[in-house]
This record gives sequence, C-alpha cells and structure tokens, in this order.
Amino acid sequence: MEHKKNNKRYIYTRHNGICYFCGKKLLFRQVSLDHYFPKSKGGPDDIFNLVCSCKRCNKYKKSFIPNDYKEVMMDLFKKAVKDGKVTTAAIKINKKDLNYLINEIFKIEEIGKYTVFQSNTHRFYVKDNRIYKIVKVDTAKIEDEGW
Repeated sequence: MEHKKNNKRYIYTRHNGICYFCGKKLLFRQVSLDHYFPKSKGGPDDIFNLVCSCKRCNKYKKSFIPNDYKEVMMDLFKKAVKDGKVTTAAIKINKKDLNYLINEIFKIEEIGKYTVFQSNTHRFYVKDNRIYKIVKVDTAKIEDEGW
C-alpha cells in the first residue's frame, strides 16, 4: 500500500484542498481524511473511500452513511485508476484497456473483504488500492436480472 502521507497529498489535491462536505478551503495541515462509507460500518481504507474533510465536518459526520456513497465511491475509484493510484496486482492488462473497462462500471456489488465493482461485462475485486481479480461475467445472466 502506498505511503499514507502520499495518499493524503493525492486526496488533498484531488479535492483542490476543499472540504468535501462544507466547501471550506483547507491548508494541508488542516485536512482530516474521512471514510465516506464509514470504516465503522465496514468501509475500506482504499483511496476511493477517502475524502478531504475539515475536522469539524469529520466529527459531525461520525458514522453516518451518505445516500450517494456508491456513486461517490465509483467516481473516485474511476479517477484513482485513471491517475494510477489504484493499480492491478499480478494482472496483465494495459492501462488503456483497464481504463476503458473501469469506465463502464455502474454499480458496487459488495463491500467486504474486497470492494467489488460491476460493469455489464466485468467484476473488479479491489483491496488495498489494488485490483486483485477481474472476472468476466455472463452478460445473458445480467440481462435476465434486469441490469
């Protein structure tokens, strides 16, 4: 896993040094990283679940689960892959193909040991800012389930 200070710097830059919740401009030393899907509820430590927060907002949010957590995590995951902050672990795929596949993600399948992102054709198993497994899914089954 990448050094935590480097992750903090990336998240600070990704959010332009602004608190994700209240919009307050923060100095780097004022930043508190918040687990968007709370760690206490099973949220991962991955970079796509961390947002820039002021200490006040982080304290106020506590373990509240925002309604849009899936959309936010998917957007941050796509950006982190594009930025090279989430990489593959022992999977041979070029960056262009990976970015194309990641861009097709439309839902989070589960949050647990791995966070599983789902597209119409693939499932991505992610942990510790690494994609450990990419599984091609049966598109006929997806259509039958109404996705």
